[in-house]
Amino acid sequence: MFRLTADQINSQQLRLDLLNQAAGALVVFEGWVRDHNQGSKVTSLEYEAYPELCQTEAQKIMQEARDRFNLTGLTIVHRSGHLQLQDIAVWIGATAHHRDDAFKAARFCIDQIKLRLPIWKREHYTDREHQWVFCRDHAHHVHFESKDYYSKQSKMVDQNKLAVAKVLVIGAGGLGCPVLQSLTSAGVGEISIVDHDRIEISNIHRQPLYAPNLVGEFKAVVAQKKMQELNPYIKISATVKYVDASNILELCHGFDMVLDCTDNLVTKGLINHACHNLKIPFVTASIYKNSGTLRTVIPTLNNGCSQCFKSPVSAYSEIGNCNDFGVLGAHVAILGSMQASQALVYLNQSLIESAHSTFLFDFQDLSWSKIKNAQDDNCSVCASSKSDLEQIEITHDELSRIPHKIIDLRYQPDFNRDEIKQSKETYVFQCFAGNLSGVVVRGLRAQGLNNCFSLQGGAKHP
Repeated sequence: MFRLTADQINSQQLRLDLLNQAAGALVVFEGWVRDHNQGSKVTSLEYEAYPELCQTEAQKIMQEARDRFNLTGLTIVHRSGHLQLQDIAVWIGATAHHRDDAFKAARFCIDQIKLRLPIWKREHYTDREHQWVFCRDHAHHVHFESKDYYSKQSKMVDQNKLAVAKVLVIGAGGLGCPVLQSLTSAGVGEISIVDHDRIEISNIHRQPLYAPNLVGEFKAVVAQKKMQELNPYIKISATVKYVDASNILELCHGFDMVLDCTDNLVTKGLINHACHNLKIPFVTASIYKNSGTLRTVIPTLNNGCSQCFKSPVSAYSEIGNCNDFGVLGAHVAILGSMQASQALVYLNQSLIESAHSTFLFDFQDLSWSKIKNAQDDNCSVCASSKSDLEQIEITHDELSRIPHKIIDLRYQPDFNRDEIKQSKETYVFQCFAGNLSGVVVRGLRAQGLNNCFSLQGGAKHP
């Protein structure tokens, strides 16, 4: 509710009106008439407003606040007419499930009111003539337009091409954070974030979108809010969902490009399958200790896919993610920024070098090399006209309904393949997070052992 009134503001009643058992916090802002301004003694104030335009613009501000913050209630009252010292000139009350949203909403509303509402203030002084002051002159935040926002890149890119682009970012972790910051600030028109993880304290050293006070929150939701604050001119959405073979096609459908910012080979394989089926270009990157890999796959080029390019891995113990081997935040920041850079170049000119070669980086000695992309004639993904998303994972719920034999790769790295080949039992492989087991099962499936499955999410997701 927004109200422009000549009557004194009853703050106690306004607080009572906002009572809501679903709210966890109420933040109130009260703007008072003070007795001085810029060295001059003030005796009173007058406010004049354009009521109709105030009402229209205030409703827009309140809707923007509701869209940005998880509010349960919002009230704004602004005085008009002649006010005495210590009168309340502006009253804003915001209720939300969490205090952070309520704080931010109250601050956002007062700043936008100062900027956008047609309200003029006349200050009465003891030592000089009265003066009319437009409230915008006292705003804390700088008012800007999209042309101002993009002014430093407008000579390098076609902003219109970026504005109509739709990009899916899968993974909002170490790679996803720099990718999202770069795509958002560049003005990619529609960005969708998919990630099922919650923020952990061990994430924060390499994922600068998050902070210790946000531990336990969903990464996708927090990232969406922060990116929308960074750039109000684009559309950003968040999906909290575990990516698997049953939903990957639906998640990718309709996008101009996908950025693979995941940290496990199973999900990377699913993205590779889906993007080839849907003919969607995607930029993929991965990091192992001090080494990084970057490639763009454009299915229509017919020069191979992620599955065609196999990095040499000497042992199962070398397959994993940063939880197993560690990672430096600076390294993933560099690699993620390069992913975003290649995506922006592609969206502007549809031609990038990483679509023709896979780049390999050594962050320790700053060396790099590239390998020409080529199609493996026996690839089950890109060598056929249409690949199938092979269901190699099984959920904990499905597991409880079928007879099976568990092989835990954390304790049984040397299992008997001949025994599995001769058996009619269902074998379910598990590891800590489902990464190693997924790689192993894909290898066994390639040998024709279709009775093998990987436990989705691994042992850490009971």
